[in-house]
Amino acid sequence: MDSHQTPEPILKPEYLWAVNLPSTATSPGSLLCDRYRLIHSQVVEDTQPLDLPYAPDEFSPLTVAYLRLSRLPLHLPRPYGLLRLEQQDEPVILLENAPLDGAGHLYPPLADVWKTVGPRRQLHYLWQLLHLWQPLAEQQVLQTLLEPQQVRVHGPWVRLLEIRAEAEPVTLALLGDYLLEWRDHAHETIAEVAAEFFYTLSRGTFDPPGAIAFLDHQLSQQGRTMPLTIRVATSTDVGLRRDHNEDACYPYPHRQRRSQQGDLLRDRLAIVCDGLGGHEGGEIASGLAIKTLEQQVQILLRQIQNDRDSFSPRSFGDQLAAIVRVVNNQLVALNDQQQRQAQQRMGTTLVMAVIPNPQGETERQVFVVSVGDSRVYLCTPDRPYQITLDDDVATREATLGYNLYAYASKRYDGGALIQALGTRSSDQLQPRVHRFIIDEDCLLLLCSDGLSDFERVSQIYDAHIRPVLTEHRPLYASCQNLIEQANKLNGHDNITVALMRFTCAPPTTADDQDESSLPTEDTTLQLDAATILQDAFGATEPPLPEEEPPDLDDDASALVLSSKEPLVASDHPESNPIVLWAILLVLVIAGGWMFSTRFFVRSPTLPTPP
Repeated sequence: MDSHQTPEPILKPEYLWAVNLPSTATSPGSLLCDRYRLIHSQVVEDTQPLDLPYAPDEFSPLTVAYLRLSRLPLHLPRPYGLLRLEQQDEPVILLENAPLDGAGHLYPPLADVWKTVGPRRQLHYLWQLLHLWQPLAEQQVLQTLLEPQQVRVHGPWVRLLEIRAEAEPVTLALLGDYLLEWRDHAHETIAEVAAEFFYTLSRGTFDPPGAIAFLDHQLSQQGRTMPLTIRVATSTDVGLRRDHNEDACYPYPHRQRRSQQGDLLRDRLAIVCDGLGGHEGGEIASGLAIKTLEQQVQILLRQIQNDRDSFSPRSFGDQLAAIVRVVNNQLVALNDQQQRQAQQRMGTTLVMAVIPNPQGETERQVFVVSVGDSRVYLCTPDRPYQITLDDDVATREATLGYNLYAYASKRYDGGALIQALGTRSSDQLQPRVHRFIIDEDCLLLLCSDGLSDFERVSQIYDAHIRPVLTEHRPLYASCQNLIEQANKLNGHDNITVALMRFTCAPPTTADDQDESSLPTEDTTLQLDAATILQDAFGATEPPLPEEEPPDLDDDASALVLSSKEPLVASDHPESNPIVLWAILLVLVIAGGWMFSTRFFVRSPTLPTPP
């Protein structure tokens, strides 16, 4: 591909669900409003996907609720647009990411699937329902959980079709009464546990955290007897238009062999960082973030290994968020020490997947952390789900209920990041931490926007991503293949990919079949953060502590670096003034990113396709 050619989006048709579309509206195959082809029932297809859909001046409360709940993309659809029909006062809401398969058919209701699945999946379904309780309660649409046709499942994942406003308050006791109808079809190995759970709910004894804790314990017991194999690989590339790579990843590109990775982190950690700030600044930020995260996650996992009985999922998530704030503080301190302002300041995005327990121990779960617009996709045998939200203006406007995403993304500042590591103090940083239970073979794809821009993941999924899961293709070669595809279709930015594959079976020789083809370690491929800082600014990085890790209790704010001082430049930055000022000049000219009181913007790399 020509390095100056602008990528063109290739849109895969997506079926939309039309809320409250009258059955008498039209016949299958005909067009609604000269645009939306009716496939069947309430399923339509947009024949003009490059044009903005209709949006009223003011959204109804129901549309606003859909928009706010779209922050849960694994479980809920998102408003795509609205449709005005002559015979109807209220516009029809068109939903994308609805629980529809590739042929436009609805996934089955949970109530029907419940009786056909095993004990762990039954518990997992209940666990997801309880995690949906609070966000649905905030929008006063808990009635949704009591209507069987609205709660559907795709494999192990609960998917809601339409939300229902509450005519009267819905309580956990009402949910318990509804679920009591399922107790006779609970798997025999958890029949007593399920009955106890349903009765306790119906009596109003549980609150949502208590109900989740009960299910967590039961899932943990089930997980002890179920094997799980995890493998991780990464790769990164400068792309076709850049002359340097500001991305970084873990495992390091030059340490892909499992024998080259530490015992605690092997098969348990994947990170992608996309540096911001231009040339040296972006490289320093992403490299420093990776190095510090590696150290701090290793400390945290060592604590769990030394005191496994005290593990708490909620505390672990809080501690991951605290670690991210430690990284943020180091970058902020370095920016301030070097008096970097506006375009000179450096930062980085972050997506990270962490397995808290060694393989074969307790429940099978993964924690996903994100800051910025790098993404994580959950890849199933059927389709990918984007499970992280972009921290940009367009996503913020949509999830606050202010605008449709299609309109918000067309704003001049729609792609502006509202947060990234290193840009502001940690009390203003909001890392997103999500926990997922692994209930079937699946794949996590972590990537920078060099791959995800223009929805390339969906475009190449069938040919290049699904086979990594279904055909068990070698992971490292698959990472390289995804980078090759990104360069063909995009190429405008650095590209970094991490794959974390989960197989619900014991490890086999096939899991490591590409080990012999992996690159041997070459320390020239990636300098660590300390070397970069030393070369550019005379700064040094504190070494990994040799002493016992600091105690991390349930108060995540107590996480500190113990004997380590925040990473800042040395007291003598003038030791390398030529390099420093040359870098700053490059940053100013290149316009790496702009910082203001509310958000900062990536330097434009190419025009947004129409």
